[in-house]
Amino acid sequence: MSREYLDFDVAVTPEGQGYAAHVLASPAGQASAPFTLPFAATDLAQFMIAVGPPRVSSRRLVPAEARVVDVKEYGRRLGDALLSGDVGTAFRSSLATARDSGRDLRLRLRLDAAPDLDPVPWEYLYDATLGRFLTLSQETPVVRLLDSLERPPVVQVDAPLRVLVMISSPSDMPELAVERERQLLTATTGDLVASGRLTVTVLEDATLTGLQRALLDDFHVFHFIGHGGFDQKAQEGVLVLEREDGTAHRVSGARLGTLLHDARTMQLAVLNACEGARTSGRDAFSGVAQALVRQGLPAVVAMQTEISDRAALVFSHEFYYFLTRGLGIDAAICEVRKAMAVSDEASEWGTAVLLRSGADQPFSFTAGTETPAVRPESRLESLYGAAKGALQTGAQATALPLLEQIATEHPDYEDVTQLLERIRPDRTAGGGPLSRPDDLVLERPLPLVPRRPEPQPEPQPEPEQEAEQEAEPQPEPRLRPQPEREPDRPHDTAPEENRRRRGNGFVRSVAGLVVLSGLFWLGATQVPKWFKGAAPDVAAACGPAPATAGAGAGGAGATTFVAGCATTTPVIDGDFADWDGVPTSSISHVIAQRGTPQREFGGDWQTVWDSSALYLHVHVVDPDLRSVDVASPGAYFNGDGFSFEFGPDARQLDRKATTRRGQDVHVMVGLSRDAPTSGVASINPAARGTFTTGTRHPEITVARADSLTGYDLEVRVPWSALQLRSAPARGSVFSMNVNLSDATSSSAAWGLRTMKSTNAARTADTQGFPHGWQTITLADAAS
Repeated sequence: MSREYLDFDVAVTPEGQGYAAHVLASPAGQASAPFTLPFAATDLAQFMIAVGPPRVSSRRLVPAEARVVDVKEYGRRLGDALLSGDVGTAFRSSLATARDSGRDLRLRLRLDAAPDLDPVPWEYLYDATLGRFLTLSQETPVVRLLDSLERPPVVQVDAPLRVLVMISSPSDMPELAVERERQLLTATTGDLVASGRLTVTVLEDATLTGLQRALLDDFHVFHFIGHGGFDQKAQEGVLVLEREDGTAHRVSGARLGTLLHDARTMQLAVLNACEGARTSGRDAFSGVAQALVRQGLPAVVAMQTEISDRAALVFSHEFYYFLTRGLGIDAAICEVRKAMAVSDEASEWGTAVLLRSGADQPFSFTAGTETPAVRPESRLESLYGAAKGALQTGAQATALPLLEQIATEHPDYEDVTQLLERIRPDRTAGGGPLSRPDDLVLERPLPLVPRRPEPQPEPQPEPEQEAEQEAEPQPEPRLRPQPEREPDRPHDTAPEENRRRRGNGFVRSVAGLVVLSGLFWLGATQVPKWFKGAAPDVAAACGPAPATAGAGAGGAGATTFVAGCATTTPVIDGDFADWDGVPTSSISHVIAQRGTPQREFGGDWQTVWDSSALYLHVHVVDPDLRSVDVASPGAYFNGDGFSFEFGPDARQLDRKATTRRGQDVHVMVGLSRDAPTSGVASINPAARGTFTTGTRHPEITVARADSLTGYDLEVRVPWSALQLRSAPARGSVFSMNVNLSDATSSSAAWGLRTMKSTNAARTADTQGFPHGWQTITLADAAS
C-alpha cells in the first residue's frame, strides 16, 4: 500500500539580511525566490501555545483570550511565504506532473543552512490555491530532509512490527506517571497486539548498557519515553537515561546513535521527550533527532510540543495501525494527522515532526495470510476494558481520557456517558478549569458498573456518615481535592503493589506495554519536588517555622508575590526544566521608552528561595539581542537583561522615605557577548537616599539560553549579596520590583530602548522610594 512519490526538494538558506528558498530538485526543475518569515517572535510563540494542549501549563506572554487560534491563517501566511514567486510556480507545475503520472508529490524541506528556522512548525503549511493543509493529505506530505552518512537497505518486515520501548524515570528528576501511561497505551494499542500485527518489548533497564544488550535482538522501532533537553555547554540535544544507581544520565544523540547504528533491523525512532527535536540554532545535527538520522537511522518522529492525553491516544493507535497496514511512513503520518484533526476541535495534529534521509521507505511491512484483520470494534472494547479496570483501582485520571475518546467516537457505547458523569471534574468549581486530571481523586475506587444499567439515583452520604457506612458499597463516589503528596511519590493513582522499589529507595513503576507516551502527559503529572515539599524538607531547606504562628500565611496574603521554598535546589545550568510547575508572573508595564519599541518585546519571571539564596528565572521575548557594556557595571540596565530592586519590607515607611543605606539594592543581570551561555551581574547599592554606581558581583551565578524568539536567564543570588547578614526566616516579607530592559539596536550607541516592570508605578523618579515597591513573601510553597 506504499504510495509512489515524486520529490519536491526545497532548501532555505541565509541570504543577505534574510533568507532565500531554493528548489534543488523537482519534476519542474530548479527555482529560487526570496523567503521572509511572516511572523514576529511573539506571533510564533503564541501560535505554539495555541496549538498545544489546553491544559498544559505554559509560559504565556499574553492573556489566554488573546492567543492565536486561527491555525489556517497561520498556515496560509507560512505557505504564501515559502511557495511564492518561481518556487510557487515550480510547485504547482510539479503537482500537475505528479497527477498526470498517477503519483503524489512529497515536499522535502532542508534547513541545514538555516537551523535557526528549525523551530518553525512547518507541519502547518497551508496552500491557499489547493485550499488545504499540505500535511493533511497523502498526496502532499511534508518531510524534513537531512543528509545521512550512511543509508541502510530497506528492511522487509513480516508481521509483527517489533517495538522496543525504553522508559527512563531517573530518581533525581521529576517522576513520570509511568503506570498511568502504561494503562492508557496498553488500551489504545491492545487491538493491534491482539491481532498479531504489533509487539512491544519494554526495556526495564533504562541504561546504555541495558539498551546495548536489548539491541542484540531484532527490533524495527526504538521508542524513548522520558526527559529530554539541550546541553548549552556542549551545544547538543540530550535524552535523559538512567545510571546504574538510578540517577540521571544525559546522553547525546550521537552517543545514542552509536548503539542504534549496529541494530540492522532498526529503522525508526520515536522520541517522546521534551525538546527532542530541538537544535542549537547553529548546528542542524545537534538535536537528538537530527543526530540519529545523520548516523544512519532512516526516519525519526519527534514531538515539537507537548500534546494532550486525547491527542496522544489517537496518535499512538493510528500511527502503528497505518504502519502495520503497509503504508509508508510519510503516508502513515499524514493519516495520523487526519485522524487527530477530526477526533476533536484541537489543532495538535501538527505536533509530530518527521525527519528523513533518502527517498526509500524505512521498511516494507507484510501482514501475512495468517494474520487476522483488526476488528473495528476491538479498539473500543480495549479502551472500555482499560477504563473500567482503572476505575476499579481508583485511577480516574487514567480512565477519564479513555472514556472521553470512546464518547467522541461512539457516544452510545455501553455506559460511557454515565461513567463520565461520575468522574469528570467540575470545571466550573473553584472559578476556573482544572489544570490536570490528578487535581481530583476518588474517595474510594469506583465499583464495577453493569453494562447498560438502568438509572438508579441514590443520595450521597453526608461526610459525617461515611465512617459508619464505610463497609457499604457506594454507587457514586464523590470527588474531593487531592491532598498534597509526599515527595518522591509517583503522581498517579496506580496501586502500590504494582510498583517495585529501587535499591536507592526511590519508587519506580513496573514497566509494561508503553508506546507513545513520554512527555505527552508530563505536563499533567510532574510537580518539582521543591515546589510541593513536605514539612521536614521545607525545614531543612528554608529553616524552622516562624516563631509567631501564622506569620508566613499572613504575610503571603498581603503581598504582591510569593516565593516557594526550594526543597531541592534549582541547578543553574541553562536547562530550566526544574522550573516547571513554579508560578509565573508577567513583566508587562512599559515604564520607559526611547525611540521606536520592539512590538514583541516582553517576558515573565519565576522565583523560589532557600536558606542560602534567592533563585530567579526570567523568560524574555526579544529577537534583537544586544549585550551589555561589561565595562560599565553600574549601567547594565541599559543593555538586554533584567533587574530588580530589593530591600526590607517598606510598607510601613513614609511615602517620601528614600532608599536605605546598607539595606536596599538594585541588582542587574545582563547578556554578555563574552559569555554566550551565561551572563554578568552587578549591584548598585543604596547610599545618600539613592542608588549609587556599583560593581560586578561574580558570586551571583547566571545561566543563559538563547532562542529564535529571545532568551532565558536563571540566577542564584546569595542572601549576602542582598545585604543580609543571615538567612531570612520563613514568612519574611521584602520589597521588590522586577524589570526587563531592551537595548537600542543602533550600532552607534549603547543605551536603553524600552524598560518594562511588574510595577506600573515604577519609574526612574519613583525607584528611590521603597514604599511604592511591590512586595514578596518567602513562604513554604508558592500559591
